[in-house]
Amino acid sequence: MKEKKHCLKTLFRVIGAYKNSLLLGFLLGILLVVGDFFAIQQFFGLERPPLTLAKTEVELRRDEKTIPEYNSLETKNEGLLESNNKGENKVRENELNNPDPVSEVTDSDVPNQDHIGNNLDVIIEESIPTINQKQFTVLLVGVDQRPGEKSYSNTDTLLVASINTVNGQISLLSIPRDTQVNIPGYGKEKINAAARLGKGLITTQSLVEEITGQPIDGYVLTNFNGFKKMIDTLGGITVTVEKDMYYVTGDKEDGTINLKKGTQRLNGTQALQYARFRQDALADISRTSRQQAVLKAMVKELKQVKTLPKLPALIAQMTKSMETNLSAGELWSLANILSHFKNPEVISQTLPGNFLIEDEISYWKVDPLKSHAIIRRFLDEGKTTSVFFQ
Repeated sequence: MKEKKHCLKTLFRVIGAYKNSLLLGFLLGILLVVGDFFAIQQFFGLERPPLTLAKTEVELRRDEKTIPEYNSLETKNEGLLESNNKGENKVRENELNNPDPVSEVTDSDVPNQDHIGNNLDVIIEESIPTINQKQFTVLLVGVDQRPGEKSYSNTDTLLVASINTVNGQISLLSIPRDTQVNIPGYGKEKINAAARLGKGLITTQSLVEEITGQPIDGYVLTNFNGFKKMIDTLGGITVTVEKDMYYVTGDKEDGTINLKKGTQRLNGTQALQYARFRQDALADISRTSRQQAVLKAMVKELKQVKTLPKLPALIAQMTKSMETNLSAGELWSLANILSHFKNPEVISQTLPGNFLIEDEISYWKVDPLKSHAIIRRFLDEGKTTSVFFQ
């Protein structure tokens, strides 16, 4: 009987830890741009309340009855100290009266197998901070440099990922890198220069809020090398390449884009080529659509059962190539929210506008008043619209 109780507790701990790994892994997959996700350095560097994953139904009910209410933080602290002292005395008393610290377990102490998952859900939800808003929005930034460097280069990818915490819908809004904005101290510039000319990604985040009319809760920065390693660890992604693609980029690394038309399995280098290609009539507008396709393919791949054993390696890779200003609590809350939706709908849209040549420079011109209404409808109702303003 004692061995049975010990085995059950061990099983609950393993299930609980594994479930939390899945939650975190799923969140990492959802919030991927053209590159992997955010800086796990910050995540592991921040403390969070330990999750109690081995409690049975009996213990949970007992906790509900015995948790006291406090009128103030000071009273609460005093109560906790007093409770802790009483607990230590009780343990010592039990040890004297019963040399064997493992008590007998009855059938009523063993949780029904049907409720094991529910118990873990309750425990996890109580341990993770709650996001009290309908939409939680993150700015995903892709750059061809190493995150953490003192200076920023022009951003290669800007994508707004908004998660509806009510129905689980994930909305992806691509911001063309040639979008015209007013950077403080510089005037009219392309938004991809905002981080370099302004105060880093905070300037970029502020400008995205201005042109979309939507509050951004934080940003995530990733680089090309991290993206390629992520795809390779997944075993590749399946994408339909709509036409033959060939272009010499001139970069020291990944200097040539060379893909053939058709549905195929792309490795990390090939996926990066597909996501970066813009040598066609619509240039950056076509490229944003390809980036959305890559993101959706990665989400689909991460949801496969065969991907689960690869999560530790994926997380280890992410620590080396990303940075974020999101807190650990926010990340865990998002993971908890997304875990409730088995097949969340993923929709995509490119920020509407028109091509503009001004002072011999090509821009993507956005009308803020029109775009605000379109984006609001996109987020609230899931309705997409033409990329070009009429």
